[in-house]
Amino acid sequence: MTEKIVCGKCKMLLYAGEDIKRRLYMRAIPSEESVLALYKNTCPSCGSALTLDTVEVVIKEHGR
Repeated sequence: MTEKIVCGKCKMLLYAGEDIKRRLYMRAIPSEESVLALYKNTCPSCGSALTLDTVEVVIKEHGR
C-alpha cells in the first residue's frame, strides 16, 4: 500500500511512499505526526498549521 499526506489548504505534497503503519518495524518514519514534525507542523508552502485534522492522508492499495 502507498500513502500520501498533503496540506489540506494548498494541497502541497508532504509525504509520498510506503504506508507508514507498515513501515513501523523499520522505524524510518514512525508516524504521520513525525512527518508533520519534520515541517515543524507548518506547511512550507502556505504557512498553515499541520495537524492530523488539517492534512489529507490517502492510503491506496497497489494496483488500484
